[in-house]
Amino acid sequence: MRRAISVPLHEELSITISVGEDFKAIVWKAQYDMDFNTECLFCFSEKITGYRVEDEFGQAGKVAVCPHCEKVNAIYA
Repeated sequence: MRRAISVPLHEELSITISVGEDFKAIVWKAQYDMDFNTECLFCFSEKITGYRVEDEFGQAGKVAVCPHCEKVNAIYA
């Protein structure tokens, strides 16, 4: 099951962040939240980092990203 944060931009468009997707911090305003002592699901790095993310319209969520391969590992509250 894929979990995603969907943020409506217009009636037809939205930004979606999904587990496994490359994290593009330039699209989101990202602020460090916490570190997780768990292996990356994709490259087996020993640590992933949580970020609070917000788009230009103020819609927010939290994602855990591997600092090595930069893939989204989780979406959390």
